[in-house]
Amino acid sequence: MEKTLQANTFTLVAAVLLLTTTPVAASNAERASADEVVAKVRQAAALIEKEGDAAFAILADPSSDYVWKDTYVFVVNCDADRVMANPAFPERVGGDIKLHADYSGRPYGLELCETAAKAGGGWIEYVWLVPGGDTPKRKVSFVMSVPGAPYQVGAGIYDATVSVADLNRKIESFTR
Repeated sequence: MEKTLQANTFTLVAAVLLLTTTPVAASNAERASADEVVAKVRQAAALIEKEGDAAFAILADPSSDYVWKDTYVFVVNCDADRVMANPAFPERVGGDIKLHADYSGRPYGLELCETAAKAGGGWIEYVWLVPGGDTPKRKVSFVMSVPGAPYQVGAGIYDATVSVADLNRKIESFTR
């Protein structure tokens, strides 16, 4: 009986510690950073350069490394005006990217294509759903063109405070 009481006490203490310390750590750990987004987008672009259209099977897979924390990599073809891969919202695949409007009704697809065409890519903002969520939030996405291919790759962070201008200055400093 004493062993059972000790085991139950340990379990209770562990549960209390887990419940009081994990949410703060988990909420920060589960949010992608701007640096992670840039790295994943560049990695995805390199995959498309190497594998061509075969890369879409990997990039569209919700269990791939290109879906992480609270975000995901997406691929569009601005010349063909199509969404090519979106593991979080597969119903968007095949859709018209240039006419895409965000959840506030603002068209952002053309801006996405123009920003991706800039040397080194860039950041844009729009209102979008966090995967698995039902409340639209401000999303800031890094987008870039894939060298030697007709595709543009992007991923974003959900952050109400980050400055798009600051993020773009950081990208510009790497492309000089």
